[in-house]
Amino acid sequence: MNSKERVWAALNLEVPDRVPIHAIYVDGNIVNEVLGRPPRTAFDIMDEMEQQHPDDWVERINGIITEIEINVFSRAMETAAAIGYDTCGVGFIPFKFESKEEMTDIFGRKYKIINLDGNVFPDYCGGLIKNQEDWENWPKPDLKEIFRRAKKFYKTIQRRSKKFKNDICIMVTDDFTSIFPPIWQGMGMGPFVRALKGNPKLIEERFEMTTEIVLGLFKTYAECGAKVFFEGGDIAFRNGPLINPKYIDKYVLPCMKKVTEAIHEWGGKIIFHSDGDITSLLDFVVDAGFDALHCLEPPYVDLNLVKKKVGNKLCLLGNIDTTHVLVNDTKKEV
Repeated sequence: MNSKERVWAALNLEVPDRVPIHAIYVDGNIVNEVLGRPPRTAFDIMDEMEQQHPDDWVERINGIITEIEINVFSRAMETAAAIGYDTCGVGFIPFKFESKEEMTDIFGRKYKIINLDGNVFPDYCGGLIKNQEDWENWPKPDLKEIFRRAKKFYKTIQRRSKKFKNDICIMVTDDFTSIFPPIWQGMGMGPFVRALKGNPKLIEERFEMTTEIVLGLFKTYAECGAKVFFEGGDIAFRNGPLINPKYIDKYVLPCMKKVTEAIHEWGGKIIFHSDGDITSLLDFVVDAGFDALHCLEPPYVDLNLVKKKVGNKLCLLGNIDTTHVLVNDTKKEV
């Protein structure tokens, strides 16, 4: 089997020739170790732009951010293929630079920009939409333009990855543009939880927005040939669900169903990702229509229990200890 056949067989709950090796993304510092440091980093480009255009350098950087993302994800795919992965994730992210130290996105999230050996790491640090008034005044994104940029992003990476042929399967992800996390993160957990009880209108409108964006992005990728999709919608942490499950059933479940039904109509497969202890939400994952579940985070998730409960309904991915085993153990133990 080649990588595409291997991944597809696993998602179909068939037995591949071996277990597919996958990653949501390959971090820039690992990419640099494998491919070598690029001649110019994103920070070099920002410094050069600031020197040449001190009055409007931020606007100019935002004008080429799609090209920056294309380069970052193309190098990640090349690294994944070189390492021997069967699939790796790519996904357009509608970020906006505010300065060298801060970014925002269309959902109202703020990020501190961390320089990791020349690589931009967006570190979430809060939300800007605290109430209905903030939401109504928040500039709504130009979705047509976002989908146009996403198409350019995917088609360019697809073209650059042709040299790998069937050696790696491109998985498209909405890791930063998913259905649930952008809603609460764009507000902050406190304002979000208060709105769950006190302002359902705000919650409903924000879920409508994120669902429309996810469907639009995934449709864009599907029209370009994408078949494997990844919904990065964290709904749990180490102690269980992030919010009361009744709100997950009320708001999250219907939105997820819309996405999975669309993916299946387009002939694709879709993986659901959540960190934390998702054991009590396994029925939700099945009912939502997902084909696979990632990442079954140890030690909070018992793989044997999950296998017994939903192993005949979902392809199970992960359950690898990235805190201790991958960091501290020997290659043989890994």
